[in-house]
Amino acid sequence: MAFPVQLASSLRRFETQLAGPLEDDVRRNMRVEIISAVAYGVFMATILFVPAVLTRMGGTPALVSIYVSLSYTGHILSSVSLLIMRQVSPKTFAVTGWTLGRAALAVMAFATGTTSLLALAMVLWLLEILPGPAYTRILQSIYPLAHRGKIMALVRFGMALTILVATPLIGLGLDQLGYQAVFPIASALGVASALVFLKMRIVSNPGGASAGYSSLDALRRVMRNRRFLTYQLGVVLFGFGALAANPLYPDVQINRLGLSYTDLGLLGLAQSVSWLIGYFLWGRIIDRYGALRCVMFTFVIQAIAPLSYAFATAGWMLLPAFIAIGLVGAGGDIGFMTACLELSEPEHTQEYAATQSTVIGLRGFIAPFLGVGLLGLGVPQAVVLVCSAGMVLAATLLADRARRM
Repeated sequence: MAFPVQLASSLRRFETQLAGPLEDDVRRNMRVEIISAVAYGVFMATILFVPAVLTRMGGTPALVSIYVSLSYTGHILSSVSLLIMRQVSPKTFAVTGWTLGRAALAVMAFATGTTSLLALAMVLWLLEILPGPAYTRILQSIYPLAHRGKIMALVRFGMALTILVATPLIGLGLDQLGYQAVFPIASALGVASALVFLKMRIVSNPGGASAGYSSLDALRRVMRNRRFLTYQLGVVLFGFGALAANPLYPDVQINRLGLSYTDLGLLGLAQSVSWLIGYFLWGRIIDRYGALRCVMFTFVIQAIAPLSYAFATAGWMLLPAFIAIGLVGAGGDIGFMTACLELSEPEHTQEYAATQSTVIGLRGFIAPFLGVGLLGLGVPQAVVLVCSAGMVLAATLLADRARRM
């Protein structure tokens, strides 16, 4: 019995070093969310291949841009979640939406054309993203501000570690078995992740009850917060730059460079490693310097991705892009959320979260067509990608201004 006790003690010390000294309820919730995140990692790693699957089915960059645009539908409708939370608890709402959305991936296995795959993907992303403000409210209520960055980083580390292991295996599985076999397995693990989240113990309920929510009052409140508005302008510009280039990536991967799913899985392995490292890096930067500093660094690193795609003539030349996207994925994941929490009034956090989600959704719905539209006007692909890098660098200036206000 001595060895299990020593192992448990060592793991607890390691956990404390990473997340800091935590109260028992906070530690328990963190562990539950880590288990949920590990299962979710396989689901997330799988849906990252959907643009490549669409391209292999004959999809053009324009079709991929439609997919990227539809993935933001849940963000656009996020204000609806505030009305839903007047009737159900944030946890019930989040788990229900996630369960139904992730089940849609299993149904996607039966899609025989790009149209049906797109329709089911929209359902998946709508139900996956719509509970975003509910999740933000849960985080505010269960994790203390002083440790929130490190806890979120540790939870995401569990997810990223799974993605690290799963990505090359999923690429191989798609090559050997097809998406018809891979999608249902990933869907089952995604649903299991949502059900594990039911074990979260909500020990407090932050102020700003949604029962008194008024969209007009919320809009006026947010518009008076100049720091938040400046930060949101940066988020919009960053998104237009990043998402204008995003639909062009599968065309470079599949049609220009001729990469297989297995090749993409190996590049995805590098992305997962950088994602893994990124959570530790950004979590400490947030706790020490604030979320806006994390957001600024994220914007700068994003510029590496479109520049790599602009000049790549071989698959290995995309390696910097995949590493950058991994770091940006981790930074945006915890940076945007914690920046929203930092800049909002504590009693109105869910309203600020819904506003940010709506802004991200509107931006994401429009921006993917920018790059494809420029291609249609005859602008060379490389020029579009370089302009994308310039836009995300310009967004850094707005994030820095919000930090200094």
